[in-house]
Amino acid sequence: MPELRGNSESGWAVWGSSNSGTGVVGTAGGYGTGTYGESISSNGVFGKSTDGYGVSAHSMKLAGIIGEGVEGPGVRGYSLGTAIVSPPGVDGEAPNGHGVRGRSDTYIGVLGHSKTSTGVHGSSDGIDGIGVVGLGNPGKAAYFGGDVEVRGNLTVANGNKPFKIDHPLEPQNKYLLHHSVESSERKNVYDGVAYLDADGSAWVELPRWFEALNGDFRYQLTPIGAAAPELHVAEEVSENRFKIAGGQGRMKVCWQLTGTRKDAWAAANPFEVEQEKPQKERGRYLQPDLYDAPAEQRVMLVPEEIERQREVMRQEEAPPPPQAPELPQGPVQPQPMPLGSEAPGFGRLEEENRRQIEELREQIEELRQRL
Repeated sequence: MPELRGNSESGWAVWGSSNSGTGVVGTAGGYGTGTYGESISSNGVFGKSTDGYGVSAHSMKLAGIIGEGVEGPGVRGYSLGTAIVSPPGVDGEAPNGHGVRGRSDTYIGVLGHSKTSTGVHGSSDGIDGIGVVGLGNPGKAAYFGGDVEVRGNLTVANGNKPFKIDHPLEPQNKYLLHHSVESSERKNVYDGVAYLDADGSAWVELPRWFEALNGDFRYQLTPIGAAAPELHVAEEVSENRFKIAGGQGRMKVCWQLTGTRKDAWAAANPFEVEQEKPQKERGRYLQPDLYDAPAEQRVMLVPEEIERQREVMRQEEAPPPPQAPELPQGPVQPQPMPLGSEAPGFGRLEEENRRQIEELREQIEELRQRL
């Protein structure tokens, strides 16, 4: 029979509390459940500890803790820590696997929410590690419903960088997309309109930070309304302005000026236009079919570890193997079950109790007859 069984319709099914050790410890051999708790409206299992873990679970092969919620979270953790950096509500650690893993067939696999700080934070200490990975197969790998800030390099491999808006002429039925302007240099583009003085010249004033940010300038001038063969840049950028001359008085001139970044960050991080492929990517392509190469020669854009985890997930989604038969010996352990149903073995337990009661009644009757 079970060593410990708890069942509650309104309170705690099993309660464990410890001031210095473990609140509840459950172990099971074979295919049983170490500790099982069920509650209709409150906590199925609740663990509390003053100095240690409220609930601690360990498994050599399968999940340490499995939580299932019909209308709420499967597992919920919160912390009341008052340190400068409070401890996390849920802390997952795995030397060789997933620290925390969330999975859902129809909704959100992992949900992180914070009222004042970070909802989800991922980090990696490895040189080739990745803080957060999103895989779309075939859906979107990630969706951001607000402002996004990137500190570091942003690289798009074989992809587009357009903006997307409702089509101005048919906003209900169409989108309008524009592509980004690309260059082999860190270019900044500026333009404007100048009106020439009576002598056919004008100064174009630029922001006071212009020369601190830009260098290696390029100019374009376009006269409006009439030809201006003599139109030219009379003085290049100096003290954050340049001069146009050679046009007709009161002429409208459109100008465009480009500069290359020369700020401290750009100087410390020169842009590398041509890159040698790493050794593990030699002989491979971002899109092999463009070069009549087989798909096996595709450069893996995600680490091999991610692919390994993908394979693990595919295997887990496969039909489960037949369940091993129950062990003929050892205590009967409660198994996870839907709310409202009896724990496995509970019927056998009642039958055994009735048999023992009948034996006691027979013994009592024998004693009465002897007396």
